[in-house]
Amino acid sequence: MRTLAVILAGGRSSRMGRDKAGLPFGNGTMLSHLTEVYRQNFDVAVSVGEAGRFPVGEALELVDLRPGQGPLAGLETAFRRTEAETVFLTATDLPFGDQALALELVRRLGDGDACVIRRRDGGMEPLFGVYRRSCLSAAEACLDEGRRSCRALLERVDVRWAEEADLPGWDLDRVLQNVNTPEEYALLFLKEK
Repeated sequence: MRTLAVILAGGRSSRMGRDKAGLPFGNGTMLSHLTEVYRQNFDVAVSVGEAGRFPVGEALELVDLRPGQGPLAGLETAFRRTEAETVFLTATDLPFGDQALALELVRRLGDGDACVIRRRDGGMEPLFGVYRRSCLSAAEACLDEGRRSCRALLERVDVRWAEEADLPGWDLDRVLQNVNTPEEYALLFLKEK
């Protein structure tokens, strides 16, 4: 199996007030748009908290083994329910995701456990990153301890950092633009016009 792109769509979307995955975007929804973007070079799965929550098209639906436990539970489920050796993890609220950049992170993974972008200001975006199956036991340990963030996982594994300065061909502000509120969603359409 090629690297599996897992689009996280299991969150409550509480700040948006409705499911972000179903919001209109491009020629469909945010979720269908991202599915099309990533299926060019990846097998695609959609991580959900409950079965049938969204139409996933030709993507594989992965129902979280630990619903409501956040992105790390989606990563755990991807490794537990598929044969994937590597997972590119992203979120449905990163609508400008770039499959070429995802492939670059896969290339930079090397023999590490994870490859994540580190911004110039030291910030990172673990929900646009690549994870090897070797992360599974650490992910499960974090979840068992109640530590649900991918950042907790990154403290326990061998990370290959993709430094922003070493990624000059990509507009990371756009690729990593997160859409969490109705105001941020409205700004998307103002910028696109």
